[in-house]
Amino acid sequence: MNLSSLIKEVNKDIDDSLSNAEIIQWINRGLDDLTPVAKYKQTAVIPLVIGQDKYDLPSDFHKIELIMDDNELFEIPLKDRTSRGYKKWGNALTIQPKPENNGELTLYYYAKLPHLVNPDDEPVLPSNYHDLLVLYAVARAKYQDEEPEMQMNAWSEYQAKKRDFAIEQNQDGEVGQVRLVT
Repeated sequence: MNLSSLIKEVNKDIDDSLSNAEIIQWINRGLDDLTPVAKYKQTAVIPLVIGQDKYDLPSDFHKIELIMDDNELFEIPLKDRTSRGYKKWGNALTIQPKPENNGELTLYYYAKLPHLVNPDDEPVLPSNYHDLLVLYAVARAKYQDEEPEMQMNAWSEYQAKKRDFAIEQNQDGEVGQVRLVT
């Protein structure tokens, strides 16, 4: 389903009509809520610069899965000044020790689910889970309208389907894209 179809589905399930902007906001918040369970895998290549130890993480970064140069790098404590590995602080990655020659890191990570903006945008979720976004938006709209019974029904259905999705994501999933981070 594209964004236009999602908006139509939400409007079918609620009595009063919300603006498209409000529905899009709820749909995108639903995507944010699903990010930790979706495990949207991405790969980024980070060029190393001699003597530079700090590198920005991709803007859609959510969680590190694996970092490789010639070998796997492991996370080290922030106070550790001697071990080989990486530290994550905020949206930056610090490599220790500083690179002594040019090379590259390959960052395998889980990304935030991309927000939908244009009418033809489609969620990166498997199509059989697009209705999660409708359920989330309907539950939030019903909460806003102070309709607790309808809100609880939609929210319960959302949570049950979200659990199914999380179970499925733990069983499989492929790397989405590889890109160069500069």
